[in-house]
Amino acid sequence: MYTNKRSGTSEAVYDKLKEQILHLELPPGSAISEIDTAAKYEISRTPVRDAFKMLEREGLLEIRPHIGTFVSLIDLDMIADTLYIREVLEQAVFRDLATSHDNSQEFAVRLILQQQRDLLDSNLPPDELSRAFVVSDNAFHNMLYELAGKQNVMRYWQTINSQYERFRTFLNLGERESLLRLYQDHILIWDYISSREYNRLAERVSHHLYDGFNASAEVVYKCPEYFVYTKGYPIHRIPTTEGAAE
Repeated sequence: MYTNKRSGTSEAVYDKLKEQILHLELPPGSAISEIDTAAKYEISRTPVRDAFKMLEREGLLEIRPHIGTFVSLIDLDMIADTLYIREVLEQAVFRDLATSHDNSQEFAVRLILQQQRDLLDSNLPPDELSRAFVVSDNAFHNMLYELAGKQNVMRYWQTINSQYERFRTFLNLGERESLLRLYQDHILIWDYISSREYNRLAERVSHHLYDGFNASAEVVYKCPEYFVYTKGYPIHRIPTTEGAAE
C-alpha cells in the first residue's frame, strides 16, 4: 500500500509519478493507466486523474482522448532553449556569489562535495548510483543559489526544467565516468567562486552545462523512440574561450 504521509491525495500521486518519470523509471513513450495507478496506490481514480492533469501541464504526460495516457517524449528543442536560460542564470548567480561569499559557507559546500565523492566510491548499482548522484547534483546547485540569496530564481527554474532533468538522467544513467566529470566540475566551480576567478568560473559553468549534451548524439541515437525534435540535433554550442586555461 502507498505509505506517503499524503496518501490518497492528488499531490502525493503527482509527487511519486513525477519522481518516476524524471528518473526514467517510467520511460518516455510508456503508457500509464488511471485504473492501474489507482489500484496500485489503493485510492480512487479522482486524485489520480488530478495528478495526471498536473503532470500534463508540466509536459511530462500526454493525454490522448479515447486512446490513452503516455509519458511524453523528451523534447530536445525545449532542452536547447532551457540550457540557454540555465547558462544565463548560473553565470549571473555564481558571479554574484563569488563577489559576496565568505569562508563560513565553505563547510556546507564541501560537505555536499564529500557526499558526492562517497557516492562515486560506493558499490551502488550503476543505475541507482546515477539517480542518487543527480539528486546530489541538484542539491549542490540549489545550495549555491541559496548562498547567493537567489532561492526564488531556483524555484522559478524548477518550474521549467522537467525535460532537462529527464535528459540529464538519461545521459548519465549507468555512466560512472560522466558522473565523475560532473563531480570534478563541481570542485572547480566552487574553487573559482572561492578565488573569485570570474573568467574561469564563466567558462567552467558553460562546459558543465553543455559538454555532455554536445557529446550525446550517439547515446540519443541508441534510443530514438524516447525523443522528439524538429530544429535539428545535436545541440551545437561552443561556449569556450579560445586558449583559456582550465
